[in-house]
Amino acid sequence: MPKFTCICIDSQGQRVKTRYEADSIPEATSFLRDRNLIPVSVKEIKSDTFVRQTMRELGGLLAARQIKASEKAVFFRQLATMLKAGMNLLDCLKDLSSHTDNKNFSLLIEEVRRYVAWGRSFSEALSEYPHIFPSLITEMIAVGEEAGSLDEVVSDMAKFLESQIDLKKKVASASRYPMFILAFFVVVVGVMVFYLIPTFKGIFSSFGAELPPLTRFTIAVSDFLIKNSPYVIVLILAMGFVGYGYSRSGKGQGILDKMKFRIPVMGKLTYNLVLARVCRTLGILLRSGVPLIVALEHTAAVSDNVVAAKAIREMREKIVQGSTLAQEVKKQSFFPSLVAGMIHTGEESGKLSDILPQVADFYDAEVDYQVKALTSTLEPVLIIGLGAIAAFFVLAMYLPIFQLGEVMG
Repeated sequence: MPKFTCICIDSQGQRVKTRYEADSIPEATSFLRDRNLIPVSVKEIKSDTFVRQTMRELGGLLAARQIKASEKAVFFRQLATMLKAGMNLLDCLKDLSSHTDNKNFSLLIEEVRRYVAWGRSFSEALSEYPHIFPSLITEMIAVGEEAGSLDEVVSDMAKFLESQIDLKKKVASASRYPMFILAFFVVVVGVMVFYLIPTFKGIFSSFGAELPPLTRFTIAVSDFLIKNSPYVIVLILAMGFVGYGYSRSGKGQGILDKMKFRIPVMGKLTYNLVLARVCRTLGILLRSGVPLIVALEHTAAVSDNVVAAKAIREMREKIVQGSTLAQEVKKQSFFPSLVAGMIHTGEESGKLSDILPQVADFYDAEVDYQVKALTSTLEPVLIIGLGAIAAFFVLAMYLPIFQLGEVMG
């Protein structure tokens, strides 16, 4: 359905700008007038080209960095408390907007409130800011609205975001030392390539003797990087720009998600993260009273992995035809036997919505353990790698000196 950019005047005479999906401009205009808004300009949003879409993605990411994940978690936690107390959604958003310290987030909440006041659902309003409220959030909110349990879903969303923040803190804490070693490694290589090797090159040229192959190779690499450093930097940035744009496309995302599971050590960690997200999301939806067929579709949408989404949608199609969730999970190679067994037990006992969060907790604990194991393994590998590179440069630079000493001796 086409999207339109609408500029209009509200009942207080203020100029406001919004977006709306409609089949035509007259339909969009009629929607605005029904909500006491006077249309000034209604223009269809044209499809973005690849470059424009990529630029918008990058711009959205920069805007998202201005709002912390912890602020979003606090927002949903406070919103859940207000909703459970019986407050109206519009009043909740107004209060939260006025009491939010982050001015950017405060303005965003106010914009969301305006969308809701104009007749759009809360999930539709949040979906206007996909880099701040990704599909994982908006799909869950949509389910809560559909099931009439928005306060519970918002509370679950707050718990989910808080658990993700805790996990990120653990990963950041565990990776701080390896990242320091890696940064030191880059600095050392840079000093050697751009300072030490050119200095030794001047010394070697005064010898007038033929240098060893290893030394000639090292000097050639240094000369190339020094002469072409601007082009190398531009090439790296261009490759990163194109790679990011391609990874955001449907085909690129599918290839990237498959590769994530094949990376040594990290693949298993990513796999467990996806399993935990899938089980927790499905459990929350079923506990909210959402039918299994609908819950599976929403779970696929928020799985954040093309491989998982494909497996879930295939299961959904079979369940529509009369199969059971336990039977279809066993047929999917994506799900391990533990998940299949727990789902079978949940269906038999009628407590599937209670068991799935427990399975998610298990995989969260596995992720915790793997992060610690990865850190303990990564540290010595980085140190050994740094030592090997340093030894290579020392050997390449001092080998001619050793040979010269032998000749003089």
